[in-house]
Amino acid sequence: MKTFVQTRATFLQALTQLKRLEGPEKVTQALRVVKERETGKLCYQAEEDLAQAELSLLKDMLSMGKSQWEKWKLQCRKSLHECG
Repeated sequence: MKTFVQTRATFLQALTQLKRLEGPEKVTQALRVVKERETGKLCYQAEEDLAQAELSLLKDMLSMGKSQWEKWKLQCRKSLHECG
């Protein structure tokens, strides 16, 4: 179980990596999809580890709307279906 500070640090790192993975190259796009799936998994973990107030604060601090959060979770679910 991660603390709020640990979760925030993990998200900041993931968002930084996603920012670097912008571009039209196929390899870059493939790596971005993988990182988005990993970020979706982080969303699920944060929902399990954090209280609702902390989760809301995290989303606010990261300037992340509900739609972006849900998009990453969807990417994570898609990857589970592809493997199954």
